[in-house]
Amino acid sequence: MEKKPVQVQLVGKEGDRYKIRFPHLKIPVTVNENLYHQMLNSDEYRFTSLNSSAKNAYAPQLRKNNKVAL
Repeated sequence: MEKKPVQVQLVGKEGDRYKIRFPHLKIPVTVNENLYHQMLNSDEYRFTSLNSSAKNAYAPQLRKNNKVAL
C-alpha cells in the first residue's frame, strides 16, 4: 500500500529557519535549512502554495519580532 505525501506549506523564513504549516496543526513548525531541503527532495512531503488568507491567519505568529517576511 502506497502512502500519499503529506501536503505542507511554507509559511515564512526567519534566518536559516523555515516555518512550515502541517495539516491539523494550528501553528507552523520551525525547521532548520538542512531539514527543509531534505523535505523538499523527499517523496513524503508535497509543498503547496500558501494563499493570502492563510498568510493573514499566521501573520501575528510569524511577525513576532518582525523577523519574518511574508
